[in-house]
Amino acid sequence: MITRNDVIRYLMATHYKDDVGSAAIATEFTKQQINDWISNKKTPQIANVGHFMHKTFAPEFKVLGEYVPITISGSAKQIRSEVRTILKGHTKVSGIYAFYDTMANLIYLGKSDGNLFEEIIQQLQQKIGKRVFPRGAKQPKTRLDIVRYVSAYYVKGSDFEDYAKHVESLILRISKPILNKNIGSLQLLEEGPSG
Repeated sequence: MITRNDVIRYLMATHYKDDVGSAAIATEFTKQQINDWISNKKTPQIANVGHFMHKTFAPEFKVLGEYVPITISGSAKQIRSEVRTILKGHTKVSGIYAFYDTMANLIYLGKSDGNLFEEIIQQLQQKIGKRVFPRGAKQPKTRLDIVRYVSAYYVKGSDFEDYAKHVESLILRISKPILNKNIGSLQLLEEGPSG
């Protein structure tokens, strides 16, 4: 018979690599509670096992920075420093980011599968090939020429679902930013059991 302690031990081994510290941060339980459950000193309540599982499996979405001004005339080193500040240490994570113009209009939305920092830097430097403004208006050469604000969001990755892609696709469908070439694709829900 599988016990509640077995469930906690399984989750610790498979999802936290037995790192009690990272499990405590992710699940909001204390290290002592987790150690007691792993060692069978105490049995977790059913609600605690459910909470532990939810925090382990549910998609997580954190705002890292919204509408943060970015210096466009700065050096590459200064821009990299500003993006690092926006991300607050969440550089090598999955997530989504948004670029805005001077009027805070969304002009580009992107996602990262694991290195949000490098993805943002690369996309800021991306050349703009097609005409995006009316004739007579000065055409920007790179996205950095028109980006004035950046937003960034951490979206916890999963072995089973690409949550960042789903969030990105939904926002693209709704807002249709001028510098995005496609509007994303949403996956239809499969029919479940009836009854």
